[in-house]
Amino acid sequence: MYKISHIKRTESEPQILKDKGKGWTDNFIFKRKENPQYKHSWVKDKVNYHDELILALSLMTAEHCSYCDKYPLDGRAKSDNQIDHFQPISNPSFYHLVYEWNNLYLSCAGCNKSKLAQYSDLILRPDVEDYIASEYFFFDTSTGEILVNETNGIEKSERAKETIKVFKLNHPSIINFRLRAIRNYLRDKKNTETTLNINDYDYRNFLEELL
Repeated sequence: MYKISHIKRTESEPQILKDKGKGWTDNFIFKRKENPQYKHSWVKDKVNYHDELILALSLMTAEHCSYCDKYPLDGRAKSDNQIDHFQPISNPSFYHLVYEWNNLYLSCAGCNKSKLAQYSDLILRPDVEDYIASEYFFFDTSTGEILVNETNGIEKSERAKETIKVFKLNHPSIINFRLRAIRNYLRDKKNTETTLNINDYDYRNFLEELL
């Protein structure tokens, strides 16, 4: 959720979802109706498509978490390189979105664990075309906190509050990581004459406040 490097959903979904998505979805719905505890898996016929989808999703976010902007996600740790179903497939109303490209987001383990099966229409999608972070949030570089921008009406304020709550975006550990990222960026900026690419750092909305 950031300004300069706004997440843009690629125009076309990965070919594997185009080719297999409908069949996989039909099978998932059938299996869930038979057994509500049936687990979704990216392994199909002994082939794991997880990494292929992760790669496609990473291109949208420059390998940052779609929600908290953590970077880099540890590709060696399966627990920290996850695919989130924005509308959770534990809910029967969303079974049909299990392989829907627009419902999939790259997520760090922390955000995915915080969100779990939570969903409401208030939660902000990080790739909505007209999304502008500053209309919902203030990014306090002195404290590392994300604050609600209450100057743009009740609706946007409520959506900002819900998004912060669901993803626990002001958890003390994230605040500490943000402050460290800010220090690292300022150190590097001081020690180089070249223009730094903020995509090489996490928590870019905070760094944009320093530009």
